[in-house]
Amino acid sequence: MGFTLKHYIRSYAYPTINNKPGIDVGEDALLTENYIVNNIKNLHTNCIQPIVDLMGEGNLIITSGYRCKELNEKIGGVSNSHHTLGAAADIVSIGYPSATLFNLIYQNVSSFNQLIWEYPERGNYSQYRPNHSWISISYLEGNNPRTVSMASERDDLHEMYETENTCKIGNYTHGISFAENNLI
Repeated sequence: MGFTLKHYIRSYAYPTINNKPGIDVGEDALLTENYIVNNIKNLHTNCIQPIVDLMGEGNLIITSGYRCKELNEKIGGVSNSHHTLGAAADIVSIGYPSATLFNLIYQNVSSFNQLIWEYPERGNYSQYRPNHSWISISYLEGNNPRTVSMASERDDLHEMYETENTCKIGNYTHGISFAENNLI
């Protein structure tokens, strides 16, 4: 069984929020149902399915995909999040650490806009640990520079990735090229 549209639009955290693609078109004419669904399809085809092909069916979970503006705000997402366009997904692996998943994507998925290793200090995914590390990946038609970053609240982790090729802004170090499994 592969992923369907419902995997990209469901919200476990706020199930009462209407997260139907197109709900925000009154605030932003760009955010039509067709535009969002097309972005989800492009993300799936260019990023998520290649990851599933590498890892095998059943090893990947989409924890957050499309978010209407209300849901994005409740979750604490940035106002210009690619999630509000249907162009981003947060994912975890059942069988691999988040660093391994990051590296697998970076080395094997040829086209993405952003790839972010989110908060490795929180530990790897477990159904018993609600606050874990994850990977965020986005795809924007015609705009996929393969930007790679790590988000962390720990300065020591940012310092470990400090090189002439990286740049730290807030909780993000941009330009990393490898996620170190042994950091945590």
